[in-house]
Amino acid sequence: MFSFNYTNILRSGLKVSKKKIQKIQDIKIIRTSRRTKSVSLKVRNGQLEISCPFNTSEIFLKNLIERKKIWIDKNIELSKNNQKKIDQISNGLINLKGKVLRLVYKKSKFERIVIEENELKIFYSDRFRSKKLIVEWLKLQANNFLEARMLFLSNRIGIRFNSLTIKSYTARWGSCNLKGDIFLNWKLIMLPESVIDYVLIHELVHINVPNHSKKFWDLIKRKNPDYCKNKKWLKDNGSSFILFN
Repeated sequence: MFSFNYTNILRSGLKVSKKKIQKIQDIKIIRTSRRTKSVSLKVRNGQLEISCPFNTSEIFLKNLIERKKIWIDKNIELSKNNQKKIDQISNGLINLKGKVLRLVYKKSKFERIVIEENELKIFYSDRFRSKKLIVEWLKLQANNFLEARMLFLSNRIGIRFNSLTIKSYTARWGSCNLKGDIFLNWKLIMLPESVIDYVLIHELVHINVPNHSKKFWDLIKRKNPDYCKNKKWLKDNGSSFILFN
């Protein structure tokens, strides 16, 4: 999101209580009476949205769109690419521990899923249930892998945890409380194994250092020397996986 201050666009004493939504060049403009002088640009689902004070001039907005054209085009393209990744199943593929598997559907009396080389074969009795079958299978893989991997990493780096719960989130990969209870997002199973390890070690280290201070990152570096590369991968690519549903 791009934002900046715009100081001379509100008329003195004007009070408006509602939002106004319009379009300029097929771009959604959200005008609001909130006490703010900020104009922000956000790309959502491949479309640009601009939020601004109520009386921002149309000329100003058109000039802004022209000035920020390179930024806008770049972020729209990124957003569209992320949307394709989010909707993996509709695109005929799925990610498992960083490996892309092509989905192959086969009608059968007995429902099951089998991995063969680079294919995930879905044997279904009702095609409308096939996506549910895939998601349930992924969750099972996540539970089995993450539990075993957490125990392995806990022993390797010498930090014990109290309990592990696998959940579904759309805004976080994991969390840890003061009791040493760790909560992980099952969607981690779609990421490369080195990135999964980074997230698990991240939460384990929080048991000793419950913040993101220099002490925390120093300990992360000792326990996971390659963390910077995996942290960057998660920042660049994670959003398209965490929104999977």
